[in-house]
Amino acid sequence: MKKTLLQFIMIIPLVILLCFTLSCQQGEEVAEEAKAELDLRPIADKLIEVFNSQDAAALAQLYTEDQVTICSGVPEPVRGRKAKEEFVGGFFTAFPDLNMEPTSVLFADNHIIFEVIMRGTNEGPLEGEIPPTRRSIELNMIFVTRVSAEGLIEEDRTYYDTAEFMKQLGFME
Repeated sequence: MKKTLLQFIMIIPLVILLCFTLSCQQGEEVAEEAKAELDLRPIADKLIEVFNSQDAAALAQLYTEDQVTICSGVPEPVRGRKAKEEFVGGFFTAFPDLNMEPTSVLFADNHIIFEVIMRGTNEGPLEGEIPPTRRSIELNMIFVTRVSAEGLIEEDRTYYDTAEFMKQLGFME
């Protein structure tokens, strides 16, 4: 009985060591997977590149089918990929030279936070109805995006000074 108890006591540390070793290996694999999932830089770079190419359809493909965009000055959220394409396409029509220059891009968990300067000249109708002012804009903006596990943007919150936007277009003093 003493011999069996002694063997049992000697096996316990080996079992613990084996479990610890296996859990560390699994922990490293999980850490590597998380690291791969959290590589948001290529997504951020692609978003800026596609936006500046003014291809609304290609830009919409960077978003999930059920994406939600909440934007300053827009009363209701823009829901769905197709609605996102139409929404951004309207801005590209109104500002055919619209582009954004990132001044800061931050990453946290599954979020990308962009600080940008948005520039463009109003050469097309705004919201399809308001005649072009032919005025240029230069706005500081913040985009906070949440990225899905598939690498697509599922939520986009856009913040900018809407009064400044209206002033630069000549609609306010």
